[in-house]
Amino acid sequence: MGAGKTVSTLTALTALIAQGKIETALIIAPKRVAMSVWAQEAEKYDMGLNIKFCKTALDVKLFLMTPAHHHIAVCSVTRISEIPHGCWDCVIIDESTLFKHKASNRSKEARRICNKVPRRIELSGTPVHNDLEGLWHQCFLLDAGKALGKSLTAFRQTYCREKYKVNGVVSVYEVAPERVPALMRDCKDLVYIVRNNASLPPILYKNIEIQLSKSVMREYRAFEETNVIQFVQDGNGNPYESAKTLLAFCRASLGAKLRQFASGFIYADKDNKVWEQVHTEKISALKDLVEGFDGGILVAYQFRSEYEELKKHFPEARSIGTDRDINDWNAGRIPIALVHPASVGHGLNLQFGGHVLVWFSLTYDAELYAQLNKRLHRSGQNDTVSIVHLIAKGTIDEKVLKVLQQKENVASNFATM
Repeated sequence: MGAGKTVSTLTALTALIAQGKIETALIIAPKRVAMSVWAQEAEKYDMGLNIKFCKTALDVKLFLMTPAHHHIAVCSVTRISEIPHGCWDCVIIDESTLFKHKASNRSKEARRICNKVPRRIELSGTPVHNDLEGLWHQCFLLDAGKALGKSLTAFRQTYCREKYKVNGVVSVYEVAPERVPALMRDCKDLVYIVRNNASLPPILYKNIEIQLSKSVMREYRAFEETNVIQFVQDGNGNPYESAKTLLAFCRASLGAKLRQFASGFIYADKDNKVWEQVHTEKISALKDLVEGFDGGILVAYQFRSEYEELKKHFPEARSIGTDRDINDWNAGRIPIALVHPASVGHGLNLQFGGHVLVWFSLTYDAELYAQLNKRLHRSGQNDTVSIVHLIAKGTIDEKVLKVLQQKENVASNFATM
């Protein structure tokens, strides 16, 4: 991440075009990256490439019809079903982990587009951050299964073991630890690691432990054990007079509810539109951080309830949703930027607006976690980057952080293959 995959790929395209090996190339990327990164990077380094962001299939066709000795079309993954096939000499997939699940619609469309294309390139700074099994389809799009098997079943038979079994039926697989070296060896010829030789400032990780009150922790433990929590509002001394009872509607949702509880705001309805405040300890800790720091701060949140409460307590905060927001952040005009890792976690350059990222609440997704951290820690950053985790002590926050660290260790081993 941040090592220059975009510029490296554009440089390779420039060479291939000059050698007459390709005339038409397609770049598929997340929407915001497609709109604001590829063409801009080519222009920034004056590469002389005929590259254009195409919003619709008609834009692609009209672009390919314009007189030029080469065409590079950049398209959003959100419009992948509209992209024509059979007209590309090279297909580049930016953020290939978006296509790691074989059965997803976007993966099916990627197979349609890549079929019979002689040159295929995939880019990812986090190819295995969540699981090694996701490597199979990423590699399949490159070589049609020559390296890791022509089907997911074949991949599992070679490299995986059963993880969970329900009623005698295997429901979840995982790559067996003793077979990881073989997996790395078999896909090595498909992988090129761009080493980051740029001199980057240090990156520091800090955990700020939030001590919840005894009464809040009693409610938390009761909720964890029974999936039931009781809120009391204006009870006039009677704790049951106007109490609201919230259920974790199924066991699978309990983890999300516990994360909400740890952050202080928990949804009280099935539609996730109404929430209750159980504490403001993380808000208070964030206020202390903001008061003690003069500069732009990124604040990562997970739930809409957190976003709304953060906006309420920090009126000067803005979300980053448009190119104008990105430019304002990098120009130092946004003191607090509220970001969801799924929306700004890939491909954006945010290193010029600040060097502190506060995780108000954590995600289990190690890829999004690592990608968002790298929006600040990349070429052009001049200050030491601080990644701050607000951890409610004794809650699920501690478990989520531990899971992220374990996943990061697996990814680090892959990067040294």
